[in-house]
Amino acid sequence: MERKPRLEFVGVDPNNATDDCPSVFVDPETGDFYFQGDLVTDPDILAWINSDSRIKDTEAVVKLPAAMAQIIMEAARGSYERGKRRFAEGQHPRPDEDIRTRLEKADIR
Repeated sequence: MERKPRLEFVGVDPNNATDDCPSVFVDPETGDFYFQGDLVTDPDILAWINSDSRIKDTEAVVKLPAAMAQIIMEAARGSYERGKRRFAEGQHPRPDEDIRTRLEKADIR
Protein backbone atom coordinates (compact mmCIF):
# COMPACT_ATOMS: atom_id res chain seq x y z
CA MET A 1 0.00 0.00 0.00
CA GLU A 2 1.40 3.36 -1.02
CA ARG A 3 1.93 5.88 1.78
CA LYS A 4 -0.37 8.90 1.73
CA PRO A 5 1.63 12.11 2.07
CA ARG A 6 1.39 14.04 5.30
CA LEU A 7 3.06 17.33 4.57
CA GLU A 8 4.01 19.95 7.14
CA PHE A 9 2.94 23.49 6.24
CA VAL A 10 5.87 25.87 6.74
CA GLY A 11 4.51 29.19 5.49
CA VAL A 12 3.19 31.43 2.75
CA ASP A 13 4.40 34.61 1.11
CA PRO A 14 4.26 37.18 3.92
CA ASN A 15 3.20 39.84 1.40
CA ASN A 16 0.09 37.90 0.36
CA ALA A 17 -2.82 38.06 2.79
CA THR A 18 -5.37 36.54 0.41
CA ASP A 19 -6.01 32.85 -0.24
CA ASP A 20 -3.70 32.99 -3.28
CA CYS A 21 -0.24 32.09 -2.17
CA PRO A 22 3.17 30.82 -2.93
CA SER A 23 3.90 28.42 -0.08
CA VAL A 24 6.40 25.93 1.30
CA PHE A 25 5.74 22.45 2.68
CA VAL A 26 8.02 19.68 4.02
CA ASP A 27 7.48 15.92 4.11
CA PRO A 28 8.47 15.13 7.72
CA GLU A 29 9.26 11.50 6.90
CA THR A 30 11.62 12.16 3.98
CA GLY A 31 12.63 15.79 4.53
CA ASP A 32 11.67 16.59 0.93
CA PHE A 33 10.52 20.13 0.12
CA TYR A 34 7.39 21.08 -1.81
CA PHE A 35 7.15 24.56 -3.27
CA GLN A 36 3.90 26.05 -4.51
CA GLY A 37 4.41 29.07 -6.71
CA ASP A 38 3.78 30.62 -10.06
CA LEU A 39 4.58 28.28 -12.92
CA VAL A 40 7.40 29.76 -14.99
CA THR A 41 6.50 29.82 -18.69
CA ASP A 42 8.87 32.54 -19.93
CA PRO A 43 10.89 30.75 -22.66
CA ASP A 44 14.01 32.86 -22.00
CA ILE A 45 14.06 31.98 -18.30
CA LEU A 46 13.39 28.31 -19.04
CA ALA A 47 16.16 28.24 -21.66
CA TRP A 48 18.57 29.82 -19.18
CA ILE A 49 17.75 27.26 -16.49
CA ASN A 50 17.83 24.41 -19.00
CA SER A 51 21.36 25.39 -20.04
CA ASP A 52 22.65 24.38 -16.58
CA SER A 53 20.06 21.86 -15.43
CA ARG A 54 17.99 20.04 -18.01
CA ILE A 55 14.26 20.41 -17.39
CA LYS A 56 12.67 17.02 -17.92
CA ASP A 57 9.12 16.56 -19.23
CA THR A 58 8.03 15.53 -15.74
CA GLU A 59 9.42 18.70 -14.12
CA ALA A 60 8.22 22.25 -13.70
CA VAL A 61 9.97 25.44 -12.67
CA VAL A 62 8.13 27.52 -10.09
CA LYS A 63 8.93 31.01 -8.89
CA LEU A 64 8.83 32.01 -5.23
CA PRO A 65 9.25 35.66 -4.20
CA ALA A 66 12.40 36.80 -2.39
CA ALA A 67 10.18 37.73 0.57
CA MET A 68 9.88 33.99 1.24
CA ALA A 69 13.62 33.47 1.88
CA GLN A 70 13.09 33.20 5.65
CA ILE A 71 10.30 30.64 5.19
CA ILE A 72 12.49 28.57 2.84
CA MET A 73 15.33 28.71 5.39
CA GLU A 74 12.97 27.55 8.16
CA ALA A 75 12.07 24.55 5.99
CA ALA A 76 15.74 23.81 5.28
CA ARG A 77 16.77 24.10 8.96
CA GLY A 78 13.72 22.21 10.19
CA SER A 79 12.97 25.10 12.55
CA TYR A 80 9.38 25.58 11.41
CA GLU A 81 6.40 25.01 13.72
CA ARG A 82 5.26 21.38 13.44
CA GLY A 83 1.53 20.88 12.91
CA LYS A 84 1.05 24.51 11.89
CA ARG A 85 -2.09 25.27 9.90
CA ARG A 86 -2.79 28.27 7.70
CA PHE A 87 -6.50 27.96 8.39
CA ALA A 88 -7.82 26.67 11.70
CA GLU A 89 -10.26 23.78 11.57
CA GLY A 90 -13.58 25.04 10.25
CA GLN A 91 -12.04 28.28 8.95
CA HIS A 92 -10.90 27.12 5.49
CA PRO A 93 -12.27 29.47 2.80
CA ARG A 94 -13.07 26.45 0.59
CA PRO A 95 -14.25 23.73 3.04
CA ASP A 96 -14.77 21.13 0.29
CA GLU A 97 -11.05 21.34 -0.52
CA ASP A 98 -9.82 20.91 3.07
CA ILE A 99 -8.53 17.34 2.66
CA ARG A 100 -6.11 17.74 5.56
CA THR A 101 -8.87 18.15 8.18
CA ARG A 102 -10.81 15.19 6.75
CA LEU A 103 -7.72 12.95 6.84
CA GLU A 104 -6.70 14.03 10.33
CA LYS A 105 -10.19 13.35 11.66
CA ALA A 106 -10.22 9.93 10.00
CA ASP A 107 -6.58 9.32 11.12
CA ILE A 108 -5.82 7.71 7.75
CA ARG A 109 -2.13 7.04 7.20
